[in-house]
Amino acid sequence: LGNVLQDLGKLDDAVASYHKALAIKPDYAEAYNNLGGALRDLGKLEDAVTNYQKALTIKPDLAEAHDNLGTALKVLGRHEEAATHCQKTINLKPDFAEAFNSLGTALRRLGRLNEAVANYHNALTIKPNYAEALNNLGNVLEQLGQLDEAVTSYNKALDIKPDYAQAYNNLGIVFELLNEIEKANTCFEKAIKIDPNFAEAHNNLGIVFKELGEYQKAMSC
Repeated sequence: LGNVLQDLGKLDDAVASYHKALAIKPDYAEAYNNLGGALRDLGKLEDAVTNYQKALTIKPDLAEAHDNLGTALKVLGRHEEAATHCQKTINLKPDFAEAFNSLGTALRRLGRLNEAVANYHNALTIKPNYAEALNNLGNVLEQLGQLDEAVTSYNKALDIKPDYAQAYNNLGIVFELLNEIEKANTCFEKAIKIDPNFAEAHNNLGIVFKELGEYQKAMSC
């Protein structure tokens, strides 16, 4: 019942349902994991972490709980711990592309860029049309100064997911670094067309208009 309520967006009711399940069966690891997911969706990340940890205390090989815990810890900025749980997920489910992607992001935040690249490639070996992993790979390649390779990765992401505003914004940033200002301008405009409330893309477009000497347009961004 809790899963159904959660899928319907009735998160408070889902939380109550999971608590009832746990009152009946206190060692129900999956219920703790699901409770963590509902709390995460309510924005209660610390509480979500606590419940994922409870699930893993009961059932240490519950891959879904390791994955969810890693994701929550990453959002909380606890990247070392996040990487540990992403790796545990991979050890339990070696074909889980999303876990490799999450591990790559945690490693990137830790400054371990070459390891991040390797994990994004692992994700893409498992799931070649994984647009998010291609976008994330582009981010790391940009940080490594491999700008042409970053452009290729972002373009592959956009071939798969043409409405990927973040990838257009990231591609625009790289074109700006390559001093291809008109291409950057086009990318930022496409990002904004997809997501009119994309603040970063508006800001980047304003910067590009200034570089093009179009100050009136820059002021309107």
